[in-house]
Amino acid sequence: MLTASSFHPSAKRRRTGAAVLAVVVMMPVLLGGPVTAGAAPTGPSAGSDDLQATDNLDPALLAEMRRQEKLQPALTAIWDARMRDPHSGFAGVAFENDGLTVYWKGALTPGMSAALDAGRAFGRVVVKAAANSEAELHAAGGRIHSVIDRHGGSDIQSISYAPDGTGLHITRGPQATRGGVPDVKARHGGAGRLSVERILAEARVAVPVRVTDATEPFDLLTNRLDDSPPWNGGGRWESWRGGDHRMSCTTGFGVHTGGRSYVLSAGHCATPPDDAYQGKFGGAFDEMGPVYDDDWRSDLLLINASGWHLIFDGSATTSTTKAVRGWGYWAANELVCQSGMTSGTVCGIRQQSSTDFRVSCNTPDSDGDCDYVIYGVIKSTQVNGSTAARTGDSGGPVFTLDGTGVRAKGIVSGGGGTTLYFQDWADIIRVYGAYPNTSSSTS
Repeated sequence: MLTASSFHPSAKRRRTGAAVLAVVVMMPVLLGGPVTAGAAPTGPSAGSDDLQATDNLDPALLAEMRRQEKLQPALTAIWDARMRDPHSGFAGVAFENDGLTVYWKGALTPGMSAALDAGRAFGRVVVKAAANSEAELHAAGGRIHSVIDRHGGSDIQSISYAPDGTGLHITRGPQATRGGVPDVKARHGGAGRLSVERILAEARVAVPVRVTDATEPFDLLTNRLDDSPPWNGGGRWESWRGGDHRMSCTTGFGVHTGGRSYVLSAGHCATPPDDAYQGKFGGAFDEMGPVYDDDWRSDLLLINASGWHLIFDGSATTSTTKAVRGWGYWAANELVCQSGMTSGTVCGIRQQSSTDFRVSCNTPDSDGDCDYVIYGVIKSTQVNGSTAARTGDSGGPVFTLDGTGVRAKGIVSGGGGTTLYFQDWADIIRVYGAYPNTSSSTS
């Protein structure tokens, strides 16, 4: 049993202007926080009969994922070239017409030309002209964030960057929330919400902007139940500080960086000096280790515990696992799955755009911090209208197929309804220089 004497209280570390969401009813939310019994969908518990496992995917979804799988080497070559030159004319890349389309402004660089030539060995790769580069769009988004920070509040929920370079898509918080619930920051003496129109006028954004109202909640998704070291991805873990239970979340991937192995999860779930435990809340626990580091800007953290090369694949109570065989970058229109400890495996989630979202003070992170921006998460939608993720899924693995195993794509941050937000592997590399443990690297 976990007791208060098992912990060593430590001073709380605050982040200035930073926080992550717990579940809210009418706003996008980071999927972290308390989880009630019975929240998980039901289903077979293990083995090939587990209907949620990727072995039982809908044939049409499976066929599309296999077609996209064949182009992963091309996608990697393209993104590697982009990461070597982040201020180039690159706007984005998307799966289109059974191939890959790279959106680009201006003349191709020699590095990208070589990447495209290499990628065409694996399938159809074309280039289309973009009105704006990724760097230009993000610069415009940065000006908007600066105005919001200067005034201390807004009704903007997220800023998405079109992968075809056409412009920005700003989402305001749901109308019911903006009209009927006072802003938490205003109640505490802040300036309250600033309208989108005023923000855009002050930021003097030169790229096209589309503004819509959110129709689904957004939550930070915190909350399988009995794992042991080295730790698999997709299992339940809890953060504690002293005798204080902070959040319940999902383990992501076992990763390695700097010659050591860690467990990757979502940054809003914990902060050093929190400790990570595996097991069911209120029951028996296994200590995983201390939280090594968290990066709130990208919503990532590392637990100082040995991660394995397997993830759970199936229902919320499954013991079925799949081997991690590699990793890859994101692309618009690509289908991914997520494996959260509450939802189990959910597939048919189509990637849309890179997005920055602001954490609401209605749903703060494990430290109670709020009103900060999580940058560069990938907005995605479940294609059949099903729930993409639930409370407790935060930090869980996002993946595609790779032969009989899976390819790591990122870590769940939040969502609501049919929408999932996850942090992609390019940012995991940028922040931690970390790569997933695979069946070849750990054998």
